[in-house]
Amino acid sequence: MRPDEPKNFDPHEPIDLADAAQVKQVTEALDATHEELAEAIDKVGSQPVAVAIYLGRPGAVLTESR
Repeated sequence: MRPDEPKNFDPHEPIDLADAAQVKQVTEALDATHEELAEAIDKVGSQPVAVAIYLGRPGAVLTESR
């Protein structure tokens, strides 16, 4: 990650499982494993809000994106 990149993930940017830095940010913010994240994306798509709701952590996206 570059120093000028935001430390929090963008709740409007789709989650890309091929982007290791983004996956790390999202799994930490949602307190989820890589496997849980992949399953959620498979079920509801790659939008962070939908993934957070699926994982039962809808507030995490709003809290982490501020």
